[in-house]
Amino acid sequence: MRNAKVKGITGILLAFFAIIALLAGAYRPRMSASAAEDFRLWRQNDERWGSCPIGGSTIRQSGCYMTSIAMVAAASGARDTESFDPGEFAKALNEINAFNQWGGLASWSSVNKVVNEISISSVNLNFASDDQSGKAAEIKKLLDEGSYVICNVGGHWVYIDGVIGDDVYMADPAKDEILMFEAYPNESITCYQTLKGKEPYKGFAPLYDVNSEKEAEETEPASASDAAVAATAAAASTVTTTLTAAVTSVKVSAVCETGEYCCTENKAEVYTEADSESKSDISLEKGNIVNVLSVENGFGEVFVNGRKGWIILACFEPVNDDRELAAGDINNDGKADEYDLAVINEYLGSLGRLPEGVSVLTRSETAAADLNGDGTVDNTDVLLFLMRVCN
Repeated sequence: MRNAKVKGITGILLAFFAIIALLAGAYRPRMSASAAEDFRLWRQNDERWGSCPIGGSTIRQSGCYMTSIAMVAAASGARDTESFDPGEFAKALNEINAFNQWGGLASWSSVNKVVNEISISSVNLNFASDDQSGKAAEIKKLLDEGSYVICNVGGHWVYIDGVIGDDVYMADPAKDEILMFEAYPNESITCYQTLKGKEPYKGFAPLYDVNSEKEAEETEPASASDAAVAATAAAASTVTTTLTAAVTSVKVSAVCETGEYCCTENKAEVYTEADSESKSDISLEKGNIVNVLSVENGFGEVFVNGRKGWIILACFEPVNDDRELAAGDINNDGKADEYDLAVINEYLGSLGRLPEGVSVLTRSETAAADLNGDGTVDNTDVLLFLMRVCN
């Protein structure tokens, strides 16, 4: 009889949890945007808003499009970066139920309802040109006319910062590269959208001098150990080849680290060996978190579905999440509430479809979701969350 009562209470609480999760689209992320923050540095994986639900997804998983549009709002003067960012934009869009189950906008007009100074003036237009030069010229013409442009680069959206010659500068919600045609193959750049802003597009200043950075990479050591190698090379030119290999090795180890990585592509394959010819039957999707055990020639070793595999690190970003989050406060907004319940709901819903060893939460976030501290996030933690929310 007692077991029956417990099961009944559990069922009621779980039903209540499901209702809360559906209502949690009004999630309020922890806001700490700094004054004069450069909107071009906004990333969908930012800890301030990455876990914010958008429809049936999150900003981390599917927020490239809305983040690119948020950049338009900031670039055109419609919003300032002290009070506005992708998290605030998502919150306002959630309040009017703007997202579909995949995290996309159900209606283009929802952007104008939330930020009435901007609007989408054309959607998914194909480039007339096939080559980089032609596409760059098309984009420049639109910018010169005062429009803002966002481009689709193989299923991923980026904000166009400006054009210089044949170089198209972008602000990418998923990575730090700023030259679009260097970061993405020409054949993947197929269409674009134009937007009207509060003020027309008036030009840009690149985030950094690409040519200077390239020259620095070619001529300056990246670390003290590189400096030692360079000095030795200057003193002993007869071993130039050996030292060049050593410098390359040092640079790779400096930038490629083990630890958690987040997938930034719509789809990233897992390979059986550290080469692109050994594709396995496992693939990851944008927002998936995976632990990299070692690095070899641009590939990261992972352990997925009970076996070793390799991922191309260029398709991922290091998470670097070493936060100690309070129990229950998964989104780190200072309290455990229904918004954290929504994140747990996403996590539990992903368990049946994601390969073992892959998650939608980082280790820090998973630890915060494990309220009873038994090492597993499950319905017991859901019940404890509900008790907190109900109290």
